[in-house]
Parts: sequence; structure tokens; C-alpha cells
Amino acid sequence: MQIEELEKSLTVYTEHELFYRDYYEAKKDAAKLQAFLEHIDVSYIEERFLVVPEIRTSHISTLIKEEDYFTASYNTDIMVLKHNRYTPVFRHKHEFFEMIYVYSGQCTQAIAEETILLSEGDLCIIPPKVEHAIEVFDESIILNVLIKRSTFNDTFLEILKHETVLSSFFNKVLYTEDFSNYIIFKTNRDRNLKELIGKLYCEHQDSKKYSSNILYNLLMLFFGYLLREHEGNAVLPKSLPKSEKMLSILSYMQNNYKTVTLGELSHRFHFTESYLSKLIKASSGLTFSEILQTIKLHKAIELLDSSDMKIHNISESIGFENNTHFIRTFKKAYGVSPNQYRKQMPKGPN
Repeated sequence: MQIEELEKSLTVYTEHELFYRDYYEAKKDAAKLQAFLEHIDVSYIEERFLVVPEIRTSHISTLIKEEDYFTASYNTDIMVLKHNRYTPVFRHKHEFFEMIYVYSGQCTQAIAEETILLSEGDLCIIPPKVEHAIEVFDESIILNVLIKRSTFNDTFLEILKHETVLSSFFNKVLYTEDFSNYIIFKTNRDRNLKELIGKLYCEHQDSKKYSSNILYNLLMLFFGYLLREHEGNAVLPKSLPKSEKMLSILSYMQNNYKTVTLGELSHRFHFTESYLSKLIKASSGLTFSEILQTIKLHKAIELLDSSDMKIHNISESIGFENNTHFIRTFKKAYGVSPNQYRKQMPKGPN
């Protein structure tokens, strides 16, 4: 399916959407609703797992399990579905990750006590066990990407594996159960991302040979673009004070670790040095110096793993003031010197 065909097909009302639209219109008048409900074939509702709160046997599940979608007969860890417009709002949780992408128009997302308006191009990531509900009562097109937890870790967090501080921060947002977890990326209608999620949808719908492999790699590509272009534009839960600013601070440190100072950081983000120190510690559990050291040491590990650079050149390239300080810091963190670490690395095939 080509992108042009996709855009046209997404606007066409499915059988379920037509039912929900009629139901939505009927609810505007008590008499019309009564007539609508009297003429409903209950078996039709049950067989199609439709949500009709007035009918007790309709499908209203507050906890959606992985096996409800990822069945043994369908070999994939990623599903891409169009959200049925006019579906009655109902709060629910699920055992997998869900990404809600606004392909066109807008929608309202209720997450715990927050109500959030998502506009075209916005992407909302909701982790498992977070209660939420979505409202789409117009012509807007919303795509839902359902991802098994293990696959999400292998794609989204795999891309961030060397971006240690950002990875830890996103982990905290996604997996700490003390607040209403979510991440929203404001992509400003990024055309690349729209085309990629369109390809994900088409690949899932076509379900041809090697589809599961292609879906996995398309998702990796999607997350790569998303994080490269929009990691600093994330909107995080209101229950995390200064969280959006903190993400930008950590991102800046990750990208400027060789030269960044606390003074420069406080000036750039308009905080006093003392307040910024407290904010960093409260948000990450580490001091400014500890974060900087963590980033540098992980960069050293990368270079030791992937290059033949001399130790003093690695020390210089990651911003240590001298080689002795680098070796001492590395040994304190990992229990071996950089040279010993390199000697212990498994050798590749001859």
C-alpha cells in the first residue's frame, strides 16, 4: 500500500466506526438512544467485542492482557491499528506499551488525573499498567502502536544504551510507579516520522513474509529519528517537577560532556548554580560531577570496545584533564585499568 492509498483508506469509516458514530449521535437524545439500544443485536456486540456501556455483556475490559492481542497464531511483537473513531470513552490499562500517534486532527488523552490535548504529529508513549482513556469524536485519525514490553526495551532503550543519562531518565519516567507515567514527543508534524509510522501501519496490515522482521526494524528506525530530532522536545508528567527542563539539561550534558561546566549550564537554563545542583540531584539521584563522570566513562568504554586508540588519546578525547586522572577514575569505577579492561575483552572470530 502506497502512502497516498494509505491516507485515503484511513479516512474511510470501518463497520465498527459506523456503528459507534450512530451510537454517539443517538446518545444526544434520550428517546433516540432508547430506540437505538432496543434494536441492537446483542450477539453482534459480543462477537465483535464492541463497547456499549448500557449493555452489560459488551466488551469493557479495564485490564487488557498481552494475549488479548499478541496471539500465538500471529507471530509479531508489534501491532499498528487505527483507533476506531467515536469509540465510547473507557479507562483501561494494558500489559504492553502503547504509542498513540496523531496522524491527522487531534485527540484528548486522559492519564490518571491529567487531561492532555494531542495535536497532529504528537506521539504519546504509555507504559504498562498506566490507566488512561482516549477521546476521538470527529474525523481525526489516530494510530495505536502496541509493543510488547521486551520489544520496546530492545528498540527504544537499545538506541539510548550509550546515552547513559538520558536512558536512566527515560527509564525512571517509564517504570517508576509513583506518578502517572507517559512521555509525549511534540514532533511538529515531522514528515519523516509520519511516513515511517505509515509504513509500519501498512506492513502490519499487509502481513506478508518477513513482516515481523520488517516491523521491528522500521520501529528501530522510527525511534532513531524520534530521539535524534526530538529528544529535547519531550513533555513529561506534571508530577515530575521541572521534568521537561531537566530532560533538556541532561540532553545538553550528554551532547557537550567534554567542555560543559555547571556555570555554563546554569547560565544557559537560567538557574542559579546552587538551585541547578539541587535540581539535578533531586531528578537523577546524582550530582553534576557524577553525571559528567558517568557519561565520560561510558564514552571511554565505547572507544575501548570499538577502536585501537591509545589510552592517553582516549583520555584526551573524552575531556579528562590528564591521563593519570582518567586511569585512576576508570579503575575506581570498574575495578580494572583501561588497558586491563581492553585485554579482558572477548576476541572476535579469526
